[in-house]
Amino acid sequence: MTALLATSEHGDAMRSVVSRVRTVLTGVGLALIPVLWTAAGSAFAQILNADDVTAALIVAAGAAVSAAIGMVVMRRRRSSPVAGFGMPRNGRAVWWGLPLVATVLMAVVTQGLHVAGAVIAAYAVLVCAVAVNEEVWFRGIILAMLRRGGMRLAVVASAILFAVLHLANLAGGADAPAALLQVVFALLFGVVAAEVAILTTSLWPVIAWHAAWDFANFVGGNATTAVALAGIAGACLVMLAVATVLWRRLFRASVAS
Repeated sequence: MTALLATSEHGDAMRSVVSRVRTVLTGVGLALIPVLWTAAGSAFAQILNADDVTAALIVAAGAAVSAAIGMVVMRRRRSSPVAGFGMPRNGRAVWWGLPLVATVLMAVVTQGLHVAGAVIAAYAVLVCAVAVNEEVWFRGIILAMLRRGGMRLAVVASAILFAVLHLANLAGGADAPAALLQVVFALLFGVVAAEVAILTTSLWPVIAWHAAWDFANFVGGNATTAVALAGIAGACLVMLAVATVLWRRLFRASVAS
């Protein structure tokens, strides 16, 4: 009898491990979708030898298609998303958007403005499309799927996936220290974005933050000067503080539920 129970428990443990591995691999596959669409848009723009305005709009179109696919997936999933497109709830959590505004201001102050005219408008379209695309997939779909292992684990795992995919900056020839700092930023961004999405049950706050941050960097020419990198480092410190506070809120919320 004891042997049968031990065998059964071992079987359950193995099935649990297999299920978690399958979930993680599915998450990796889903995480590639928004990246591949924007990469395809970028490659198409390069083939056409497009100017900055046209290239930005082509990449935006790829991101928009990916976002539309993601929205269809969200609606057809059996389990409800952690966050959707409703109005943000939990007013206190929304106030934590104020420190996040500071991260955008740091980018503006330390990078300045290096583009003008039609390029700014094209970048505005691009960042909106990219923000919706990535937030739908990472905080709307992947976060919901990973929550089977617990909400806090889902926050960390989705953030790691988000950060790892930003390692593409290294393959693109970016300066290694700058690219690694961007990966750290992406990891912290992923944690805070997931926390805010969960606590507000809405993607709108993180979409707005995501778009604002990208816009500040695009119009700043994605500068990698010492001052610009200091601004990113400062933004990382702000996000670390916000992540710590919201992590405790998230834990209290999970206990209460």
